[in-house]
Amino acid sequence: MEQSDSTAKSLTPAEFLTPQRLASLSANQQKYAAAILNDVLRVRKTVDMAQGDWTPQQVAATLAALPTMVDQPHLYFVAVVPVLSAYFKAQKLSNLKALDAALKAARPDLVEKHAAAADEQEAYEGVVALVEQWVQAMTDQPDVANLSAADQQNFMTIVHTTAELMITGKGKQPKDWDVQTLSEIMFGPFTHLLDEKDRVPALFNLVPFALTTLFAYLADQQQLPAATALQDWVSEHHTALVTMYDPKLESFFEDLTTAMQAQNIDADDAKAVDAFTQDYLRAHPTTSRELFTTDRQLTHKKHIKQIKYSQKKRRKHRRR
Repeated sequence: MEQSDSTAKSLTPAEFLTPQRLASLSANQQKYAAAILNDVLRVRKTVDMAQGDWTPQQVAATLAALPTMVDQPHLYFVAVVPVLSAYFKAQKLSNLKALDAALKAARPDLVEKHAAAADEQEAYEGVVALVEQWVQAMTDQPDVANLSAADQQNFMTIVHTTAELMITGKGKQPKDWDVQTLSEIMFGPFTHLLDEKDRVPALFNLVPFALTTLFAYLADQQQLPAATALQDWVSEHHTALVTMYDPKLESFFEDLTTAMQAQNIDADDAKAVDAFTQDYLRAHPTTSRELFTTDRQLTHKKHIKQIKYSQKKRRKHRRR
């Protein structure tokens, strides 16, 4: 579909943001106006809505997608609707009344959803601060203090990743940690949450030590009722933990996940995932045979789903 004349002549963000028009916006709206307009026009194209003139349907679709595609503070989202309203008004669009109605209808979800996301991020930062206190206390222990600098860094990475998955990912405080949940995260999202540079044998060799040290520390703090059971599980699964990362296996699961997404398979539908996986294995017999005969990790259930919180929210807090 070709663009109409009115769309072809629509104002660019730079053309719209004249001193006179900026003066009609609040200080907060002025602060974010350029970013909002550039982001909205980019998202409109991304959701395949940049055809013809703006319509109420395009406004709704674009603003629904905006929070998932930009990383901005809450005040940015508060300013989105007023800035777009002024932008549409400046262009004297014929359907301005309908566009304003669409903007007003989209505003509550736009603002409230991001407020919830901001609250979630604040809660996550609180978890990070708490775990950093644990790490600091444990690094004063001789067996941790005597580690090399590289191993201390690996120790911190293991503790942070495990604790974040248990508390933020699974929603369980230490008093509720159990063997089943620990197994699910260690043989599930743990490896995927690590930065690629952290997926090295030296880190995985340290996993049992880091886990048992963490559990002992929390037990000493009277925070971990299941400490003994968790430490026993680590001891029983020592070999699996230190060898749980296999690049070939990870590549297989990444390819499988991509294929599932291409076919719109619901990752939460266990039957659909199992059926698709079996078809995928039959379609790739050589790869499947090699994986089944050479890698013990296939005895563990892999969870082909997203972790509860977005990785873009995770700040780089483990590097000193």
